[in-house]
Amino acid sequence: MNLLKHLTQPLAALFFIAFCTLSTGARAQDSIKNTVTTEQVQAELMAHAPDGADSGKTVWVGLQLRHKPDWHTYWKNSGDSGQATTLTWKLPPGVLAGDIAWPLPVKIPIGNLANYGYEGSVLLPVPLTITPDFKPTGLNPELEVRLQAGWLVCKLECVPQDGEFVLRLPVKGSTASNGAAFNAAFKARPQVLTEPGSITVKDHVLNVSVPGLPASLQGKTLDFFPETPEVIETAAQWTQSWQGAVWTAAVPLSPHRSASPEVMPLVL
Repeated sequence: MNLLKHLTQPLAALFFIAFCTLSTGARAQDSIKNTVTTEQVQAELMAHAPDGADSGKTVWVGLQLRHKPDWHTYWKNSGDSGQATTLTWKLPPGVLAGDIAWPLPVKIPIGNLANYGYEGSVLLPVPLTITPDFKPTGLNPELEVRLQAGWLVCKLECVPQDGEFVLRLPVKGSTASNGAAFNAAFKARPQVLTEPGSITVKDHVLNVSVPGLPASLQGKTLDFFPETPEVIETAAQWTQSWQGAVWTAAVPLSPHRSASPEVMPLVL
C-alpha cells in the first residue's frame, strides 16, 4: 500500500505500517563458515531457496543476529547514536543482491538518548536474483554466497564487530530448513499504505496525518520510526491521537537538522 503526498513545506512523507569500547573484528578461526560467535552476539548467514537456485529464481539470504541479554544492534536509522549493520556480498556473475528488507525496529532509550534497533533475535533478509548470466558448472552445481558483515553491538558500551561468512547452495536441490525464520522476518516487514497521508511543519514541529490504517490498529498507540536520520528529536516527548480513522502525531524537529528532505519515509 503506497502513500505519498506533496506538502505545504518542501517535505513529503512515505508511510509504512508493520503488522564505545573497541574490539578487533570477529572472524572464524580456521576457515570461513556461516556462523561467527562473540561474547555479545551470534551472527549466522542463512538461506531460503525451497525451489533451488537456478536461473530465473529468487533466493533469499540473510544475516541472523542473536543478541545476548541487554545487548542490541541497529536499524537503518540508528537514532541518536549507533550505526546500522552493513552487508557486503561477493557473488558469482549473474547473481544480483537486493536491499535489506529491514524488519520493524524497537525504540531503545539510552540515558538522554533514544536509538532504533534490535534486541533478542533478528533476521535481516536480502533477495538474490538469479539471472540467465549465472552459469554453474560441475555434476552437482552450487551457488556460492560470500558475505562481509559489520555490526555495532551496544549495551552501555559499544563494540564494533565484523565477520566473514560463506554458504554453498545446491542449484537444483532445495534449501528450506530456515523457512520459519524467513517467514517470520517477512511478516515483520513494513507494508506500504495506499491512501495518501501528509506532513506539515509549524513552529519546529512535524505534524503527521495518516488515514487508511487497518481497522485492527485504529484507536491504538503506535510507534514512529523515521528512516531519514537527524530530522526529528528522537528522544523528545511527542503526542499522538486518533480523529476517527485518521492517526495524527506532533513530533518535535531536531534543532540540528540542516534541511528538510523532499521525501521522508516513515515506519509506524
